[in-house]
Amino acid sequence: MPPGAPRPPSRVTPMTQTEQIAAGLGELVGAEVRVTGMASVGAQRATFFIDILDDSTSTPAVAQVSASVLGSVPASAEADMLRLADRAGVPVPDVIAVSDDLPGVGAPALVVSRIEGRTVPRHILRGLTDEAAGESLAHQCGEAFARLHTIGEAQAPASLPRLSHTAYVDDLEAKLDALDNVRPAVRAGLAWLRANPVPEAPITLVHADFRNGNMVVDDNGLAAVLDWELAQVADPMQDLAWMCLRTWRFGNDAKPVGGFGSVAALRSGYESAGGSWRDDAIHWWSVARCAWWAIGLAGQAAAFTSGLTDAIMLAASGRRVPELEYDLLRLIADGPTN
Repeated sequence: MPPGAPRPPSRVTPMTQTEQIAAGLGELVGAEVRVTGMASVGAQRATFFIDILDDSTSTPAVAQVSASVLGSVPASAEADMLRLADRAGVPVPDVIAVSDDLPGVGAPALVVSRIEGRTVPRHILRGLTDEAAGESLAHQCGEAFARLHTIGEAQAPASLPRLSHTAYVDDLEAKLDALDNVRPAVRAGLAWLRANPVPEAPITLVHADFRNGNMVVDDNGLAAVLDWELAQVADPMQDLAWMCLRTWRFGNDAKPVGGFGSVAALRSGYESAGGSWRDDAIHWWSVARCAWWAIGLAGQAAAFTSGLTDAIMLAASGRRVPELEYDLLRLIADGPTN
């Protein structure tokens, strides 16, 4: 997979070790930890709601524990990025504790403050009372992107991958070659990327997975940007393209930005906060990230069928690949849908 691409978890996952994780987290934060629920179980990691118990106080927090075989960035680097993003004005949770080797578990873990609000995409969409609220949220996302993209290569953690356009496509092709699957539509996408290069631009810190589903939204709009484990240093237009892919609209194609807002509102927010919008690069990255996601999901399904993992969620990933191939061909033929 490209650096940070989705990979299958190991057979023994943190999701099956709640008591062990609570003990490890307690050692990490220096207090008793009670796991009160599971926020999500993803291909990358499990996210737990926890209470940190110290004397007479109980502090609600969130703990994210990765499977040890994942190719995501180190938890310590993710914590560094959260601190950088906070200083740049991006709304993020506070870092409470971090370990690249959680005691008793042997997996990366990150403990952050709990931000109240909606995180499930369809709940976010239902919670937007009118079109103006969706447009405001898209504008706020644009502002957050622009602030994030002020963090240049020199400031970003050294452990993050640095990606040129050519290297990105080379890696996509290598990972596609490794799959026992022809995928001609994805091959067409990679050929299009090579035939239609866009100029390289100064690279910055990019989130690489900021979308509807990786943010907290409250009654005032964007409350926090979550899940930084795929971050890299690359063309910032990659982030804008990813946010607008059809796969993250959840059936509301009339609103290209996460199913809730317009590209015009996203662009307005981005440019008002100092970002430089480049249509040609956003289109190129729309094709590139659509191909990346198709390859990633095909790889997850292959991991299940080959016996590498028994996670049924990864087996189900394969059903989405044809949808992405359709989107990829549309992007090549018609350009981005605004």
